[in-house]
Amino acid sequence: MDIQQNLNEKGYTEAAKLLHKITNQENVISNISQLIHYCEQAITNCSDDIRILLEQVKHLSIYDQNFYPILLRDVQTILQELLNPQIDQATIFFEHEEIQEAISIYQKAMNGNSDAQLELGEFYKSLDHADWAFVWYEVSAKAGNIDAIYWVGNFYYDGTVVEENWEKTFECYKEAALKGHADAMNNYADMYFRGEYVEKDDKKAFELFSIAAERGVAESMYTLGYMYENGVGVEKDLAKSNYWFTQSALAGDVFAANRLGNAAFQNNQGEEAILWYQIAADKQDVDGEFNLGFCYESGMGTPINMKKAKYWYQRAALQGDAEAKKKLKEI
Repeated sequence: MDIQQNLNEKGYTEAAKLLHKITNQENVISNISQLIHYCEQAITNCSDDIRILLEQVKHLSIYDQNFYPILLRDVQTILQELLNPQIDQATIFFEHEEIQEAISIYQKAMNGNSDAQLELGEFYKSLDHADWAFVWYEVSAKAGNIDAIYWVGNFYYDGTVVEENWEKTFECYKEAALKGHADAMNNYADMYFRGEYVEKDDKKAFELFSIAAERGVAESMYTLGYMYENGVGVEKDLAKSNYWFTQSALAGDVFAANRLGNAAFQNNQGEEAILWYQIAADKQDVDGEFNLGFCYESGMGTPINMKKAKYWYQRAALQGDAEAKKKLKEI
């Protein structure tokens, strides 16, 4: 049902009139100001995310006409809250200064600042409003912001907010990668590695992963370790494989850290195993937490310490690890 019609049927005739004027682009800012004032009086209690959006729209004094469709969408979103109040309301707990910053970013974004548009997209994404976020990532990407281009690629790959589209995904990753975006380079390489949209090409993937790894992407370092280990796209070289797995772990990749920890454990190098597991556990990785607990329980690389073992098993159990829960019962 049309929002304007819905407003009239529910008795919000003044809001319906103002929305009609806004939709026809009649004195947009003035009419929005009146509409927001009306909503503030009519909406007795709303979720924090809508309250923030309301404040952002309320303080907008000027905007670029190119972003009118987004502004209209935001107004309609606020009106939807008036028509259908959320039962499970979001609680965000933003400080006054943070709300003011959100208002400022919105104003800059609405006036064509591509960095602010990216930041606004990230802000909305943090509120679990990927639908609000996408349009801002998209306009920022069109302005040439490479971080935004990368994120638009992610949206098309995930297919949650917009329909999955690997062609657009590939184009975004390629454009951002060639402009210097490290994570985009990793994902660009991954599409060749997996044969997604493009024909699988291990050598091409290896070349691109190498660039991303040199730019500091831990995931690319891990993949290079795998490729050298198995001779995929490059001649097999176990020394280089171990080098890249190590670099990946040191850069924070939990899969690499656990892998190196497991290898050390199997070779009875307990102290080294604990060092790698600790890196993973410190990043709240459930496998790292469990493995660290097992080391303290079994005395691998350290004196047996049931208190520490229980601590790490509890950390893993809180993340739902079944083996950790079983261990806690046994202890």
